[in-house]
Amino acid sequence: MQSEPITFFKRAPASPSRHRQAITPHQVKLLILQPTPFCNLDCSYCYLPDRSDKRRMALETVDAVGREVLARGLTAPELTVIWHAGEPLVVPIDWYQQAFSVLAAHGLSRVKLTHAFQTNGTLIDTQWVEFFRQHQARVGISIDGPKAVHDERRRGRSGQGSFEQGMRGLRRVREAGLPFHVISVLSARSLRMADELFDFYAAEGIRHICFNVEEIEGPHVASSMAGKAREADFAAFLRRFIQRCSAMADPPWVRELAGAVSSLMAPADLKGDNAQVQTLAMLSVGVDGALSTFSPELPGARAPAYDDFNFGNIHTGGISGMLEAESLRGAAADIASGVAACERECRWFQWCGGGAPANKWFETGDLKATETLYCRLTRKVLLETVLDELEAGHCRG
Repeated sequence: MQSEPITFFKRAPASPSRHRQAITPHQVKLLILQPTPFCNLDCSYCYLPDRSDKRRMALETVDAVGREVLARGLTAPELTVIWHAGEPLVVPIDWYQQAFSVLAAHGLSRVKLTHAFQTNGTLIDTQWVEFFRQHQARVGISIDGPKAVHDERRRGRSGQGSFEQGMRGLRRVREAGLPFHVISVLSARSLRMADELFDFYAAEGIRHICFNVEEIEGPHVASSMAGKAREADFAAFLRRFIQRCSAMADPPWVRELAGAVSSLMAPADLKGDNAQVQTLAMLSVGVDGALSTFSPELPGARAPAYDDFNFGNIHTGGISGMLEAESLRGAAADIASGVAACERECRWFQWCGGGAPANKWFETGDLKATETLYCRLTRKVLLETVLDELEAGHCRG
Protein backbone atom coordinates (compact mmCIF):
# COMPACT_ATOMS: atom_id res chain seq x y z
CA MET A 1 0.00 0.00 0.00
CA GLN A 2 1.36 3.40 -0.94
CA SER A 3 2.06 5.75 1.96
CA GLU A 4 0.31 9.08 1.99
CA PRO A 5 2.46 12.20 1.72
CA ILE A 6 3.81 13.40 5.02
CA THR A 7 2.29 16.54 6.51
CA PHE A 8 4.44 18.67 8.78
CA PHE A 9 2.93 20.41 11.82
CA LYS A 10 -0.38 18.56 11.94
CA ARG A 11 -1.25 20.32 15.18
CA ALA A 12 -0.07 23.28 17.18
CA PRO A 13 2.00 22.65 20.31
CA ALA A 14 -0.23 22.11 23.32
CA SER A 15 1.71 24.54 25.48
CA PRO A 16 3.37 27.90 24.80
CA SER A 17 6.73 27.55 23.05
CA ARG A 18 9.89 29.57 23.43
CA HIS A 19 10.66 28.93 19.77
CA ARG A 20 7.59 29.67 17.65
CA GLN A 21 9.31 30.06 14.29
CA ALA A 22 8.50 27.27 11.84
CA ILE A 23 11.07 24.62 11.19
CA THR A 24 12.02 24.47 7.51
CA PRO A 25 13.05 20.89 6.79
CA HIS A 26 15.59 20.23 4.06
CA GLN A 27 15.77 17.16 1.89
CA VAL A 28 17.62 14.33 3.59
CA LYS A 29 21.00 14.08 1.88
CA LEU A 30 22.75 11.81 4.36
CA LEU A 31 21.03 9.11 6.40
CA ILE A 32 23.14 7.76 9.27
CA LEU A 33 21.85 4.46 10.65
CA GLN A 34 23.28 2.92 13.81
CA PRO A 35 23.13 -0.86 13.38
CA THR A 36 24.75 -1.22 16.81
CA PRO A 37 26.48 1.11 19.27
CA PHE A 38 29.08 -1.58 19.99
CA CYS A 39 32.68 -1.39 18.84
CA ASN A 40 35.30 -4.09 19.20
CA LEU A 41 38.01 -1.44 19.63
CA ASP A 42 38.53 1.15 22.35
CA CYS A 43 40.20 4.07 20.58
CA SER A 44 41.39 6.80 22.91
CA TYR A 45 39.77 9.64 20.95
CA CYS A 46 36.37 8.00 20.31
CA TYR A 47 33.33 10.25 20.77
CA LEU A 48 30.79 7.44 21.25
CA PRO A 49 29.59 7.19 24.87
CA ASP A 50 27.99 3.70 24.64
CA ARG A 51 30.41 1.61 22.61
CA SER A 52 30.00 -1.37 24.97
CA ASP A 53 26.27 -1.57 24.19
CA LYS A 54 25.68 -4.70 22.08
CA ARG A 55 22.12 -4.00 21.00
CA ARG A 56 21.27 -4.49 17.32
CA MET A 57 18.82 -2.38 15.34
CA ALA A 58 15.59 -4.30 14.77
CA LEU A 59 14.53 -4.83 11.18
CA GLU A 60 11.20 -3.27 12.21
CA THR A 61 13.15 -0.07 12.83
CA VAL A 62 14.74 -0.27 9.38
CA ASP A 63 11.25 -0.76 7.92
CA ALA A 64 9.97 2.28 9.84
CA VAL A 65 12.83 4.34 8.41
CA GLY A 66 11.85 3.21 4.93
CA ARG A 67 8.22 4.20 5.47
CA GLU A 68 8.92 7.51 7.19
CA VAL A 69 11.89 8.75 5.16
CA LEU A 70 12.05 7.02 1.78
CA ALA A 71 8.44 6.28 0.91
CA ARG A 72 7.28 9.78 1.80
CA GLY A 73 9.72 11.57 -0.44
CA LEU A 74 11.80 13.34 2.20
CA THR A 75 15.12 12.61 0.53
CA ALA A 76 17.16 14.02 -2.28
CA PRO A 77 17.00 11.95 -5.51
CA GLU A 78 20.36 10.43 -4.55
CA LEU A 79 20.77 9.37 -0.94
CA THR A 80 23.79 8.00 0.89
CA VAL A 81 23.02 5.66 3.78
CA ILE A 82 25.96 5.45 6.19
CA TRP A 83 26.10 2.51 8.58
CA HIS A 84 28.08 3.94 11.46
CA ALA A 85 28.10 5.12 15.12
CA GLY A 86 29.63 1.86 16.30
CA GLU A 87 31.57 -0.80 14.38
CA PRO A 88 29.05 -1.83 11.71
CA LEU A 89 30.75 -5.09 10.78
CA VAL A 90 30.04 -6.71 14.15
CA VAL A 91 26.49 -7.11 12.80
CA PRO A 92 26.34 -10.14 10.46
CA ILE A 93 26.03 -9.95 6.71
CA ASP A 94 22.67 -11.71 6.59
CA TRP A 95 21.17 -8.90 8.69
CA TYR A 96 22.38 -6.32 6.17
CA GLN A 97 21.03 -8.37 3.28
CA GLN A 98 17.60 -8.14 4.89
CA ALA A 99 18.00 -4.48 5.86
CA PHE A 100 19.04 -3.48 2.34
CA SER A 101 16.03 -5.29 0.89
CA VAL A 102 13.69 -3.59 3.36
CA LEU A 103 14.96 -0.11 2.43
CA ALA A 104 14.92 -0.87 -1.30
CA ALA A 105 11.29 -1.93 -1.10
CA HIS A 106 10.35 1.55 0.09
CA GLY A 107 12.49 3.76 -2.07
CA LEU A 108 14.18 2.07 -5.00
CA SER A 109 11.77 3.47 -7.60
CA ARG A 110 12.29 7.09 -6.54
CA VAL A 111 15.63 7.23 -4.73
CA LYS A 112 19.07 6.11 -5.80
CA LEU A 113 20.51 4.53 -2.66
CA THR A 114 24.22 4.27 -2.03
CA HIS A 115 25.26 2.30 1.03
CA ALA A 116 28.45 3.23 2.84
CA PHE A 117 30.32 1.60 5.71
CA GLN A 118 32.83 3.30 7.95
CA THR A 119 34.78 0.48 9.59
CA ASN A 120 37.96 -0.14 11.52
CA GLY A 121 38.69 -2.93 9.02
CA THR A 122 39.54 -5.59 11.59
CA LEU A 123 36.56 -7.81 10.69
CA ILE A 124 36.77 -7.62 6.90
CA ASP A 125 37.03 -11.11 5.44
CA THR A 126 36.35 -12.56 1.99
CA GLN A 127 32.60 -12.72 2.71
CA TRP A 128 32.48 -9.02 3.52
CA VAL A 129 34.47 -8.23 0.39
CA GLU A 130 31.93 -10.09 -1.75
CA PHE A 131 29.07 -8.35 0.05
CA PHE A 132 30.61 -4.93 -0.66
CA ARG A 133 31.07 -5.93 -4.30
CA GLN A 134 27.50 -7.25 -4.62
CA HIS A 135 26.00 -3.98 -3.38
CA GLN A 136 28.63 -1.59 -4.75
CA ALA A 137 28.97 -0.26 -1.22
CA ARG A 138 31.37 2.53 -0.41
CA VAL A 139 33.97 1.47 2.13
CA GLY A 140 35.89 3.76 4.46
CA ILE A 141 38.59 2.21 6.64
CA SER A 142 40.02 3.93 9.70
CA ILE A 143 43.82 3.66 9.59
CA ASP A 144 45.84 6.41 11.27
CA GLY A 145 49.10 5.71 9.44
CA PRO A 146 52.08 3.40 10.02
CA LYS A 147 51.90 0.86 12.84
CA ALA A 148 53.54 2.99 15.53
CA VAL A 149 51.20 5.91 14.89
CA HIS A 150 48.06 3.81 14.46
CA ASP A 151 48.56 1.57 17.49
CA GLU A 152 49.19 4.50 19.81
CA ARG A 153 45.50 5.47 19.75
CA ARG A 154 43.59 2.66 18.05
CA ARG A 155 43.71 -0.29 20.42
CA GLY A 156 41.54 -3.27 21.15
CA ARG A 157 39.70 -3.75 24.42
CA SER A 158 42.57 -5.71 25.94
CA GLY A 159 45.02 -2.94 25.06
CA GLN A 160 46.64 -4.50 22.00
CA GLY A 161 47.15 -2.48 18.83
CA SER A 162 44.76 -3.00 15.91
CA PHE A 163 47.09 -2.15 13.02
CA GLU A 164 47.75 -5.67 11.75
CA GLN A 165 44.08 -6.66 11.79
CA GLY A 166 42.96 -3.39 10.19
CA MET A 167 45.56 -3.59 7.45
CA ARG A 168 44.68 -7.20 6.74
CA GLY A 169 41.12 -6.09 6.03
CA LEU A 170 42.27 -3.12 3.95
CA ARG A 171 44.50 -5.32 1.82
CA ARG A 172 41.64 -7.71 1.15
CA VAL A 173 39.53 -4.84 -0.15
CA ARG A 174 42.41 -3.44 -2.20
CA GLU A 175 43.40 -6.79 -3.70
CA ALA A 176 39.78 -7.41 -4.72
CA GLY A 177 39.93 -4.21 -6.76
CA LEU A 178 37.16 -2.52 -4.77
CA PRO A 179 37.23 1.26 -4.31
CA PHE A 180 37.87 2.43 -0.76
CA HIS A 181 39.17 5.39 1.17
CA VAL A 182 41.11 5.72 4.38
CA ILE A 183 40.31 8.09 7.22
CA SER A 184 43.28 9.00 9.39
CA VAL A 185 42.91 10.97 12.61
CA LEU A 186 45.73 13.46 12.97
CA SER A 187 47.34 14.06 16.35
CA ALA A 188 50.23 16.32 17.38
CA ARG A 189 52.59 13.40 16.74
CA SER A 190 51.42 12.63 13.23
CA LEU A 191 51.67 16.30 12.21
CA ARG A 192 55.45 15.88 12.42
CA MET A 193 55.36 12.81 10.18
CA ALA A 194 53.98 14.06 6.87
CA ASP A 195 56.56 12.19 4.80
CA GLU A 196 56.14 8.97 6.77
CA LEU A 197 52.37 9.07 6.29
CA PHE A 198 52.67 9.93 2.60
CA ASP A 199 55.13 7.08 2.00
CA PHE A 200 52.93 4.67 3.96
CA TYR A 201 49.88 5.46 1.84
CA ALA A 202 51.92 5.10 -1.36
CA ALA A 203 53.43 1.76 -0.29
CA GLU A 204 50.01 0.34 0.59
CA GLY A 205 48.31 1.48 -2.61
CA ILE A 206 46.02 3.87 -0.72
CA ARG A 207 44.79 6.34 -3.31
CA HIS A 208 41.97 8.11 -1.47
CA ILE A 209 42.91 9.76 1.82
CA CYS A 210 40.80 11.67 4.32
CA PHE A 211 42.14 13.45 7.38
CA ASN A 212 40.19 14.05 10.55
CA VAL A 213 41.81 16.16 13.25
CA GLU A 214 41.68 14.87 16.81
CA GLU A 215 38.55 16.57 18.10
CA ILE A 216 37.07 17.43 21.47
CA GLU A 217 33.86 15.43 21.31
CA GLY A 218 31.80 13.36 23.71
CA PRO A 219 33.90 11.66 26.36
CA HIS A 220 37.10 12.82 24.61
CA VAL A 221 37.50 16.15 26.40
CA ALA A 222 41.00 17.23 25.32
CA SER A 223 42.91 17.28 22.04
CA SER A 224 46.63 17.21 21.33
CA MET A 225 45.84 19.52 18.41
CA ALA A 226 45.01 22.52 20.61
CA GLY A 227 47.18 25.63 20.60
CA LYS A 228 48.85 28.02 18.17
CA ALA A 229 51.88 25.74 17.81
CA ARG A 230 49.65 22.93 16.55
CA GLU A 231 48.03 25.27 14.05
CA ALA A 232 51.48 26.04 12.63
CA ASP A 233 52.32 22.33 12.60
CA PHE A 234 49.08 21.54 10.77
CA ALA A 235 49.83 24.19 8.13
CA ALA A 236 53.32 22.73 7.66
CA PHE A 237 51.83 19.23 7.37
CA LEU A 238 49.42 20.39 4.67
CA ARG A 239 52.15 22.23 2.76
CA ARG A 240 54.33 19.11 2.76
CA PHE A 241 51.47 16.98 1.44
CA ILE A 242 50.84 19.53 -1.29
CA GLN A 243 54.53 19.43 -2.21
CA ARG A 244 54.58 15.64 -2.36
CA CYS A 245 51.37 15.52 -4.41
CA SER A 246 52.61 18.20 -6.81
CA ALA A 247 55.75 16.18 -7.49
CA MET A 248 53.72 13.21 -8.79
CA ALA A 249 52.23 12.72 -12.23
CA ASP A 250 49.31 10.83 -10.69
CA PRO A 251 48.95 12.00 -7.09
CA PRO A 252 46.53 10.52 -4.58
CA TRP A 253 43.22 12.23 -3.90
CA VAL A 254 43.29 13.96 -0.52
CA ARG A 255 39.84 15.01 0.66
CA GLU A 256 40.99 18.10 2.55
CA LEU A 257 43.11 19.47 -0.28
CA ALA A 258 40.58 18.68 -3.00
CA GLY A 259 37.74 20.08 -0.92
CA ALA A 260 39.58 23.29 -0.13
CA VAL A 261 40.51 23.89 -3.77
CA SER A 262 36.95 23.18 -4.87
CA SER A 263 35.53 25.54 -2.23
CA LEU A 264 37.92 28.38 -3.01
CA MET A 265 37.27 28.16 -6.74
CA ALA A 266 33.50 27.64 -6.57
CA PRO A 267 31.11 30.35 -7.83
CA ALA A 268 29.92 32.63 -5.05
CA ASP A 269 26.35 31.29 -5.12
CA LEU A 270 27.57 27.73 -4.45
CA LYS A 271 29.63 28.58 -1.39
CA GLY A 272 28.68 28.14 2.22
CA ASP A 273 26.32 25.16 1.90
CA ASN A 274 26.51 23.43 5.28
CA ALA A 275 24.32 20.38 5.80
CA GLN A 276 25.21 20.23 9.50
CA VAL A 277 23.16 23.34 10.24
CA GLN A 278 20.16 22.37 8.08
CA THR A 279 17.28 20.52 9.70
CA LEU A 280 16.97 16.97 8.28
CA ALA A 281 19.78 17.36 5.73
CA MET A 282 21.74 14.93 7.89
CA LEU A 283 19.36 12.56 9.64
CA SER A 284 20.57 10.13 12.31
CA VAL A 285 18.57 7.12 13.48
CA GLY A 286 19.81 5.38 16.61
CA VAL A 287 19.73 1.66 17.33
CA ASP A 288 16.36 2.05 19.08
CA GLY A 289 14.87 4.38 16.47
CA ALA A 290 15.82 7.66 18.19
CA LEU A 291 15.84 10.55 15.73
CA SER A 292 18.36 13.34 15.55
CA THR A 293 19.65 15.81 13.00
CA PHE A 294 22.44 18.32 12.47
CA SER A 295 25.90 16.93 13.35
CA PRO A 296 25.80 13.11 13.63
CA GLU A 297 28.05 13.21 16.72
CA LEU A 298 25.38 15.00 18.79
CA PRO A 299 22.88 12.24 19.68
CA GLY A 300 23.22 11.14 23.28
CA ALA A 301 25.36 14.08 24.39
CA ARG A 302 24.41 15.42 27.80
CA ALA A 303 22.13 18.36 26.94
CA PRO A 304 18.86 18.48 28.95
CA ALA A 305 17.62 21.61 27.17
CA TYR A 306 17.68 19.71 23.88
CA ASP A 307 16.61 16.28 25.19
CA ASP A 308 20.21 15.12 24.69
CA PHE A 309 19.71 15.81 20.97
CA ASN A 310 17.25 12.93 20.67
CA PHE A 311 14.35 14.82 19.12
CA GLY A 312 11.89 11.98 18.62
CA ASN A 313 11.59 8.36 17.62
CA ILE A 314 10.86 6.72 14.30
CA HIS A 315 8.29 4.44 16.01
CA THR A 316 6.40 7.07 18.01
CA GLY A 317 5.61 10.27 16.17
CA GLY A 318 8.12 9.76 13.40
CA ILE A 319 9.47 12.69 11.43
CA SER A 320 6.37 14.85 11.95
CA GLY A 321 6.63 14.46 15.71
CA MET A 322 10.33 15.20 15.60
CA LEU A 323 9.77 18.45 13.73
CA GLU A 324 7.18 19.53 16.30
CA ALA A 325 9.48 18.86 19.24
CA GLU A 326 10.35 21.86 21.37
CA SER A 327 13.87 20.48 21.81
CA LEU A 328 14.44 20.50 18.05
CA ARG A 329 13.01 23.99 17.68
CA GLY A 330 15.29 25.21 20.44
CA ALA A 331 18.35 23.58 18.92
CA ALA A 332 17.52 24.89 15.44
CA ALA A 333 17.04 28.43 16.76
CA ASP A 334 20.31 28.39 18.68
CA ILE A 335 22.22 26.88 15.77
CA ALA A 336 20.82 29.60 13.49
CA SER A 337 21.99 32.24 15.98
CA GLY A 338 25.46 30.72 15.91
CA VAL A 339 25.50 30.69 12.12
CA ALA A 340 24.46 34.37 12.03
CA ALA A 341 27.25 35.23 14.47
CA CYS A 342 29.77 33.34 12.34
CA GLU A 343 28.62 35.29 9.29
CA ARG A 344 29.14 38.59 11.12
CA GLU A 345 32.55 37.72 12.56
CA CYS A 346 34.42 35.36 10.22
CA ARG A 347 36.06 36.17 6.89
CA TRP A 348 35.84 32.50 5.92
CA PHE A 349 32.09 32.20 6.40
CA GLN A 350 31.24 31.97 2.72
CA TRP A 351 33.42 28.85 2.43
CA CYS A 352 32.22 27.31 5.70
CA GLY A 353 28.57 28.14 6.24
CA GLY A 354 28.63 28.42 10.00
CA GLY A 355 30.63 25.53 11.41
CA ALA A 356 29.72 22.24 13.03
CA PRO A 357 27.16 22.33 15.87
CA ALA A 358 28.77 19.28 17.50
CA ASN A 359 32.11 21.01 17.87
CA LYS A 360 30.48 24.16 19.20
CA TRP A 361 28.58 22.12 21.77
CA PHE A 362 31.41 19.87 22.91
CA GLU A 363 34.00 22.65 23.01
CA THR A 364 31.90 25.47 24.48
CA GLY A 365 28.58 24.02 25.66
CA ASP A 366 26.79 26.61 23.49
CA LEU A 367 25.25 26.05 20.05
CA LYS A 368 25.32 29.83 19.54
CA ALA A 369 29.12 29.89 19.76
CA THR A 370 31.33 30.80 16.82
CA GLU A 371 35.00 29.84 16.59
CA THR A 372 36.14 26.39 17.69
CA LEU A 373 39.38 24.43 17.57
CA TYR A 374 37.82 22.33 14.83
CA CYS A 375 37.01 25.32 12.62
CA ARG A 376 40.38 26.98 13.22
CA LEU A 377 42.14 23.88 11.93
CA THR A 378 39.82 22.45 9.29
CA ARG A 379 38.55 25.73 7.88
CA LYS A 380 40.83 28.68 8.67
CA VAL A 381 44.26 27.02 8.65
CA LEU A 382 43.31 24.66 5.81
CA LEU A 383 41.85 27.36 3.57
CA GLU A 384 44.61 29.88 4.30
CA THR A 385 47.30 27.31 3.56
CA VAL A 386 45.73 26.03 0.35
CA LEU A 387 45.02 29.57 -0.84
CA ASP A 388 48.67 30.51 -0.28
CA GLU A 389 49.82 27.44 -2.20
CA LEU A 390 47.38 28.12 -5.05
CA GLU A 391 48.63 31.68 -5.35
CA ALA A 392 52.22 30.43 -5.35
CA GLY A 393 51.40 27.92 -8.06
CA HIS A 394 52.20 24.91 -5.86
CA CYS A 395 48.69 23.49 -5.61
CA ARG A 396 46.77 22.08 -8.54
CA GLY A 397 43.30 23.41 -9.16
